[in-house]
Amino acid sequence: MAISDADVKTALMTMYIIGIICLGIIFFLLDKVNGQFFTKFSIGLIAIILVMGVILINLFSLS
Repeated sequence: MAISDADVKTALMTMYIIGIICLGIIFFLLDKVNGQFFTKFSIGLIAIILVMGVILINLFSLS
């Protein structure tokens, strides 16, 4: 059971890091395309990343 918990934590951390990298790329592309950092799409991604961060903090504080 402990091995599967570690695998889940690793997968969540990987997804979180990929999300932050995608967010940075999207901010860069939006700035180049239309000169705006924040659009509805990027604000949605920020919300998802914040929720994922809360999940990760709770996951690591519980173990």
